[in-house]
Amino acid sequence: MNIGPGPLVVAAFALLLFAGAAALFGAAGNRRMKERVRAAGVGAKEAEAAAASNIPSIRLAAPTENRLLALLIRLVGFSPEVPQAQIVPWPAVVMAGLAAALLAYWRTRGLVGPFGAAPIGWLAGGFVVRLIFRWQHRRYSGALFNQIPDALGLVVRAIRAGLPMGAALRSVSREMAAPTKDEFARVVGEIAIGRPIDQAIWRVYDRSGITEYAFLSVTLGLQSQTGGSLAETLENLADLVRKRVAMAQRASALAAEAKASAIILIILPFICVIAMTIIRPGHLSTFFTDPAGFRMMVVGLTLMGLGIVTIRWLIRNAQEG
Repeated sequence: MNIGPGPLVVAAFALLLFAGAAALFGAAGNRRMKERVRAAGVGAKEAEAAAASNIPSIRLAAPTENRLLALLIRLVGFSPEVPQAQIVPWPAVVMAGLAAALLAYWRTRGLVGPFGAAPIGWLAGGFVVRLIFRWQHRRYSGALFNQIPDALGLVVRAIRAGLPMGAALRSVSREMAAPTKDEFARVVGEIAIGRPIDQAIWRVYDRSGITEYAFLSVTLGLQSQTGGSLAETLENLADLVRKRVAMAQRASALAAEAKASAIILIILPFICVIAMTIIRPGHLSTFFTDPAGFRMMVVGLTLMGLGIVTIRWLIRNAQEG
């Protein structure tokens, strides 16, 4: 069967995804440690000893200088600085994108030809990969957002007990649950190598996109320059953040009705199809046996998918607003 040159293009897209993932993860671990030790002028034996150790390094990885790779990462929605957010292994995500790309190409090749189906396969594979990565990051950021009031409350209590800010952050890294525990452990590690506290917390905002951590970073930066009661300042900020979290949860509860309506609109056509099949068997066989009917079904499912994405985007914007 002649399948045309389209699969080569789809395969090239898959290889590009694999290359980006390999560039992100292939140089991790021992090889990074060897390069760092060698750059510092340590001998070969000491470099091998450092590479053999399994102690994780708290040094920050330099951002990638490959613009094409950075663009690919941004397009697929991957967050290399937050590996703990990736509950689905990246090879599985890449394979899911490849499967979606090949399936889209195979189903549309007869409609638009191999050269027209290849871009559709690209878009389908990239959309699936981005959907999974963005879902994981939103899940991670949501859990981190809900724990902000408890983390700030713990910091305020530690400050009022007479502990310095560094010790208060260490208490958060020890006593809070994940993912806040992991993020503050990174903050403590960055402070230990000389990064200012406000900049270390700002990096949490860069990784998670949660505005409240930007508030905390700016507050600590201003307080270090102007002075004043740190406990009182943080307590006012904690009260503000607590109200923002409560408002976000209330907005999520109010959006539940819209979500239920959207779910009903999504499943109603499939319920109608099942009912029609039971009432009149073979009535819908035209959509599977006739090429024109199959094109109509593909167009209908595509429009339904666009409608689902639009509804989801509207609900999310309403919640964030």
